Amino acid sequence: MNQRLVGIASLASVTLAEALRDRILYGLVAFSFGLVALSVVLSNLTLGYRLRIVTDMSLSSVTFAGVVTATLLGITAISREVDRRLVFPVLAKPIERSTYIAGKFAGVLVTTWLNASLMMAAATVAIAVYADLEEGGRLFSWGDYALTWVMLLIRLGLVATIAVALSTFVSSTVALIGTIGVTVAGYLSSDLRYFMGQSESPVMRGIGEILYRMLPDFSLLDPLGRLVHGQAILTDSVLLGMAYAAAYGLVLLTVAGTIFAKRDLG
Repeated sequence: MNQRLVGIASLASVTLAEALRDRILYGLVAFSFGLVALSVVLSNLTLGYRLRIVTDMSLSSVTFAGVVTATLLGITAISREVDRRLVFPVLAKPIERSTYIAGKFAGVLVTTWLNASLMMAAATVAIAVYADLEEGGRLFSWGDYALTWVMLLIRLGLVATIAVALSTFVSSTVALIGTIGVTVAGYLSSDLRYFMGQSESPVMRGIGEILYRMLPDFSLLDPLGRLVHGQAILTDSVLLGMAYAAAYGLVLLTVAGTIFAKRDLG
């Protein structure tokens, strides 16, 4: 067990170092900073609800940039090494393929969270400027904001899991398209289930239910709307969402590790 953990930590540190040399990550951070600054400018052009506008736009920009970061890192961490045959010297050592997947995922996760934290720091500064404004009869809750931050990191972790899992058995291009498709569908899965559930055809209702079970439900992990409107966030549904994300990610990584272990890399 200790050797496995050492292997995961070693692979994660190498993945982190490689990712930090990628200039596109800094471009995404700068892009997010620009959107946060834009939200401040736009809020000053409105007659009211400045705090809501800054909070909504800032966190939405961080979410977008974070999802792009998790997707790009996730699909390249494994596929790039397989394509360049850099994976063979690593697997020639006493490292199981499942350990390799876990280490790569840990490195992608840490890098994604570091970048997201930098972007969230900029968003926090922008929000703090207007946090003393009372909108809707309630002051801004920093406790709910911190929980929203945690839920954002969990969502990004789930996106990274999807990207890494897909990259274990398909090309980087297919993994990119698949990750984007699954992520977008995950934000719409609950709506898809509802509308297909209204169909008179039992087949369509069944398909809607199956798709909902297979796709991640990001609506359980996105409390931004409640934060913006001053509603309490720490509810049973949020706790359920955390447990759901952990279980979904664990199952996905387990399946990915099993597939990668049987894959012919030659």
